[in-house]
Amino acid sequence: MVGTMLPRSVLLGRVGVAVVVTLTTVCMSAEILPEVMYNVAVPHDVAPAHIVYKIKLKDGQIVDKLMDSEYSDYFAVLDTGDVMTVSKVVPLLGRIVTLRVSTNYADGNIQVYAIRVAIKDHQTMLRFLKPEYDAEVYENLPAGTELQGVDDLEAMGEEDIKYELLGGHSVFALHHVGGVPTVVTRKALDREAQDLYKLVLRAYDKEGMDMAEAKINVHILDMNDHAPVFTQNVFYFFVPLNVTRFDKLGRVTAHDGDGDKVVYRLAYPSNTFTIVPQTGEIMLIEAPDTMVYELELEAFDKRKPTLYSDNLAKAHIEFRYPSDSLFTGESNDIDYDVYPEHAMSKRSAKKRVKRGQLRHTKELVFSEADGAVEGKVVFQLEKEIQWETFKIRDDNPWVEVDTNGAVRIKKKWDYEELGPEKTIDFWVTITNNDRNGKYCYHLLC
Repeated sequence: MVGTMLPRSVLLGRVGVAVVVTLTTVCMSAEILPEVMYNVAVPHDVAPAHIVYKIKLKDGQIVDKLMDSEYSDYFAVLDTGDVMTVSKVVPLLGRIVTLRVSTNYADGNIQVYAIRVAIKDHQTMLRFLKPEYDAEVYENLPAGTELQGVDDLEAMGEEDIKYELLGGHSVFALHHVGGVPTVVTRKALDREAQDLYKLVLRAYDKEGMDMAEAKINVHILDMNDHAPVFTQNVFYFFVPLNVTRFDKLGRVTAHDGDGDKVVYRLAYPSNTFTIVPQTGEIMLIEAPDTMVYELELEAFDKRKPTLYSDNLAKAHIEFRYPSDSLFTGESNDIDYDVYPEHAMSKRSAKKRVKRGQLRHTKELVFSEADGAVEGKVVFQLEKEIQWETFKIRDDNPWVEVDTNGAVRIKKKWDYEELGPEKTIDFWVTITNNDRNGKYCYHLLC
C-alpha cells in the first residue's frame, strides 16, 4: 500500500483502503521552497484515524500528496492538512519516523513539510497531573515570591524534562531546581490593577519530540493597602428649620480601594448631631442653637489592620428659614428671630442676628452643556450697594468668582464627577464699607 492523500469523504467510508491518484502539473518556473520541519510524539496504541499533526495551510495553498517513504503506509494526509494514522503503529514503537507532505501554491511554488513522529509507549508520554492549576499569591509582596497552591507542577513520563512558561513574562519567572518547576513573581503585584493572570506551563522531552501543557490561573489575593477616601472634601447639607430630633439630614460617602466596608464617625463628639457608622447618614439628636454648623468626619475600613482616611472631610450643615421672606427688607439694624419657637428650645429661640449678615441661599439649575466652556460667565451675583466686592470662600474645582460678582466656569462640568447630589455648592464672602456677609449658591446640574 502506498502513502495517500485521502479526501475526507473517502476516509469516513473506508479508512485505509482507498487509493487516490493525483496528477499535478508543475509550471517550469515553479520554485521549491525550503523544507519546514515539525516534531511530534504519538502514543504507540493509538487507533487508526488518529490526527498526528495539522498543517496550517495558507490561502491558495493545497495539499498535493504524502510522499513515499519506508513508513508512509501507516499514514495519510487529508486535503485540510491533517496528517493521520491509517493503521496501528505498534510496530513502530520506539522509532522516530519522518513523513513529508508536499503542497502547492497557486503560483506553482512547492512547499514540503517534514514531520518527525516519535512513536512512544503511552506510559512514558509527557503529562501533567492536571490540565489546569489554580495558584495564588498576595499583592505587594517582593519580587521572587513563589506562587502557592501548585506544589505538583512537575510533568510525568520522562526523567530529563525542560520547561517553558508562556504568558506573563514581565510579571512571572520560571525556576526549576532539581528538575521541579516553580513559578515566582518578578515584581510586587497590585490586585486592584489586575487580580487574575492566565499562564501556560509547557514541558519538553530531551529530544524535543514530546510536549505537554498545563494552564495556570494565578489569583492575586487582597491585602489591606487602601485607606478609605471621602468622595468630597466638603459635604453641604441645607436643612429646613422644622426638622425634628432623629431626622436624617444627609449622607456622606467614602470609597475604599480594596472594596472593604467603610465605617464613619465624627472626628469630635457633638451634642447636636450623630452619624450612623454603617451608612454615613447624619442625624439630628438635639435642637440646634445656631444657623450653621461644620462637622469634621473620619472614615475607616473593617479590616485588620484597620486603615483610616488620610484626610478628614467636613459636613457643612446650614439650617434654612421656612420662608425666604425673612431675608428680605432694606434695614440693616433690625433684629429678627432666627428660629421659629416650635423647632427650637426657648433659650435658643431668643438668639438673634443682625439683618444683612446672611443672605439667603440661591438654587440655580443648569445643564451639563452650560458648563462646557472654561472661563465662561454663567451668572452674575447681585450687588445691594455699588461698592460691594465678592470673593469665593473656599477653593472650588468647578467655578471661580470675580471681585465684581461674575461667576465663571473654572473646569468643564462633568455630570459623572459631580457626586451623587449632582450639585456645585460654594460660599461667597461679600465685603463693603458697612458689613460683611456670606452668600451660598447651590447649583443643580
